[in-house]
Amino acid sequence: MPTYLYECARCGEFEQVQGILEPALSRCPTCGGEVQRMIAGGTSFFLKGGGGSPGRCERETPCCGRATRCDKPPCS
Repeated sequence: MPTYLYECARCGEFEQVQGILEPALSRCPTCGGEVQRMIAGGTSFFLKGGGGSPGRCERETPCCGRATRCDKPPCS
């Protein structure tokens, strides 16, 4: 389910997990004040299992010649 960002005039910003088909909140769940759904930039996701980060070099000895692995994308 998506996480939406809301702003309450009294409490400030908060996140709310809601289904896509659920209507937007109109009241703050904490104080009951009016809220407005914010437009948040960017997205994020979590890899479950042993997937790891696709942008990290996983070689024992990196192709760039360093002694240790780096966070740069792997060489082709």
